[in-house]
Formats: sequence, C-alpha cells, structure tokens
Amino acid sequence: MANTDVKVITKKQAKKEIGVFGRALAFYLLLFLGFQIVTPYIYPYLPSVLKQYSVTTIELVLNILLTIFVTAVLFRNVNYELNLNIKDYLKKPRIDFFQMLSITSIGIGIYFIATGVTSIFYFINPNNEIVNTFLGNFRTQEAILDNILYFCLYVIIKPICDEYIFRGIIQRQLGHYGRYFGVLGSAFLYAIVQPNLMRAIPSFFVGWYMALVTLRYHSIRPGFVIHVYLHLFIWLLEIIPGNYLWVVSILIVLVYIIVAFSFFSRRVNTNLVRYGATEWKLWKILLTTPSIVLCILLFIANIIYSYL
Repeated sequence: MANTDVKVITKKQAKKEIGVFGRALAFYLLLFLGFQIVTPYIYPYLPSVLKQYSVTTIELVLNILLTIFVTAVLFRNVNYELNLNIKDYLKKPRIDFFQMLSITSIGIGIYFIATGVTSIFYFINPNNEIVNTFLGNFRTQEAILDNILYFCLYVIIKPICDEYIFRGIIQRQLGHYGRYFGVLGSAFLYAIVQPNLMRAIPSFFVGWYMALVTLRYHSIRPGFVIHVYLHLFIWLLEIIPGNYLWVVSILIVLVYIIVAFSFFSRRVNTNLVRYGATEWKLWKILLTTPSIVLCILLFIANIIYSYL
C-alpha cells in the first residue's frame, strides 16, 4: 500500500490502537500517583545508606528513574507495537534562528497567560500548588544536590521525555484518525497526567501549541527546544532572589515584545483549530476507550489528593 493511500479502520480497531498507548499512560499515572503517596511512608524503613538523604532527594531521584523508565521502556514498546517509526519525527526541520526564537517565545507567553488565569485555583486552595522550598538555596550540600537533581529532571529529562511521549507517540497515533484531532487529543491527554489543576490547565494550552508546532514542522525537535527553554525560563524565575524580582518583569516583558513582533511580522501561523479537531465521533472513541477512562479517573484522584 502506498503511503498516500487511506486505511479504513473500524471503531473497535481504533479503540484497540488507542488502548496500546492508553494502558502505558494509565500505568504512568499509577506509578507517579503511587510513589507520591507512598514515598513519605516508606522513607523510615529505607536502608541507613539511603536515609542519609532527605525525602525530597529520594523523591527527585525516583521521579527521574520513573520518567526514564516510562519513556525508554513502556512508550518505546508502544512505538514498536503501533509501528509508528518515531525516527521520522526526529528529523531536523527547516527553521532559522529567528523563527525558533519566535515560536519559543510564544510558547513561554502562552504558559504565563494560562498560569495567570489558573491562579484562581491558588486562592481557592493555596495548598494545591507544589512548592519546592529548596529552589535557589545553595547554602548546604543537601540543597545543592536537590537543585541539581531538580534541574536535571525539570529542565532536561521531563521536556525531552514528554515530547517523545505526547507529541512523538500519542499525537502521531491520534493524527492517523485526524491531523487536528491528534493536536487537540494529545493536548488533552497531556493535561490529565499533571498532578493538579494549577498544572493541568497551562499544560493543556502549552501542549496544544507544541502539538501545532510539531504538526507544522513534522518533527518533535522544535518541541524539544521550546519545552526545554520554557522550563529553563521558569526555573530561572524560581531561583531568582526576591530582591531581583525586577529581572523577572524585564524577562517577561521581553518575551511579549518578541511575541508581538512575531505576529506582526507574520513569522508564525495563528490558526489554532481546524476541521477534525472537535469531531465528536473521534472524541467518543477516545473517551470511551477503557484505558483512557482509567486515566481520567486517576487524574480526578490526583486532583482530590492534591486538595487533601
């Protein structure tokens, strides 16, 4: 069959294919929810050689190991089972420095706008957001270690793994049923793996944007760059001392200046939704697949746990 031929599949077949990555995604959620709940309770029973490290350090190491395991083992197997040939999505696209700067700045801008809107959830429950008190503290060896681990996880490992999973695997598979359904569907699934609403809503819009970039350039490499620089930008803002908050304002203003210039010079495509993205029959298949239903239930459980 030629690559341009259309392959017709039944709803049952589509659910079976979605179930392949859906089961891996559900296991992903179960792992992280379970380790989040269990780690503080098992810490007192750890060997003495591990108890010299704090609970935070142990959690960061476990998070790194779990993220790599889920990506390199579970979703690599999904890639082979669905025969997605992810190597096609790793090709270097034709994109110059100023285009890359533009689309990266837009991604950062979308994140801050969405985060500002979702700040209402912070006022409803201030404990809903995850606070890492060690960030920016380099006074002790333990704090330095935690900062290094957090940087490796949040700025390098998570962005690369998330792009591989959600744009490389999930968007590519859902895109077989509809290109723009793949965009919106992968953004939705990216949102429901977040630990709370404060993270889920911005992640949906950022995931939507990066899925569009992936579709535009037929590569996840621009998504890697956007995601890494977005998290690097957020990390820098988190570690800046309080007396240098004026630097934060300057950086954010600079981002929006670049965004405004990008739209003015028409360096980016502003089309966000096209036909097929909201087609109900495709969403019905996705949302009635058992493993995806389980993912949604685990997301709800995550939200409830974050409010306790």
